[in-house]
Amino acid sequence: MIKQNYEEILAHISEYTDPSSVSIVAVTKYQTIEAANEAISCGIKDIGENKVQQLCERNALLLPAKRHLIGHLQTNKVKFAVAVADLIQSVDSVRVAVEISKQAVKAEKTQDVLIEVNIADEPTKTGAAVSELNTILDTCESLSNIHVVGLMAIMPIGASEYYFEKMHSLFLETKTINYTNTQLQTLSMGMSDDYLLAVKHGSNMIRVGRTLFK
Repeated sequence: MIKQNYEEILAHISEYTDPSSVSIVAVTKYQTIEAANEAISCGIKDIGENKVQQLCERNALLLPAKRHLIGHLQTNKVKFAVAVADLIQSVDSVRVAVEISKQAVKAEKTQDVLIEVNIADEPTKTGAAVSELNTILDTCESLSNIHVVGLMAIMPIGASEYYFEKMHSLFLETKTINYTNTQLQTLSMGMSDDYLLAVKHGSNMIRVGRTLFK
């Protein structure tokens, strides 16, 4: 069933773009190890967890695939995330960025990250305000072991295309800034309910759970 769902997602994406140009992150927070490994066996190359503890606990049990932390990251959990995550998608403050680089130095790695943007300024959601984005990127320029590879956003429930367009425009605008520690390649936007709208508006990474594992 997972294989069929995966193929359906690819078919839907192909209505807008080449499916091979879009990374599909399987969100496995409600799934068994067996289900997650089945998804990887079907061709999924990226696994996303919302909580650092789950990411660490599942790491040794999962088949080879890139490990993503997609949930909110507290500074006291950063060292554990850096130990396991290939990509941390939820950097939303200068403080978190600084701690990631600090822990990455200790781990002797350069940590790839996305800056999470609260594109609709929703008070109940995490993510940096649009006005804070450049400050975070400027800070990352002075940090030795962090590499910003893109932006991430969680859209409002039932969001109009306006917010997808706004996020894509912000991504393109930020991409033109000449940074050393920042090479924006990834726009992580879109989940089970809205991934097609996201792909339509330039997302090249989607995060799907329910749609893949239904």
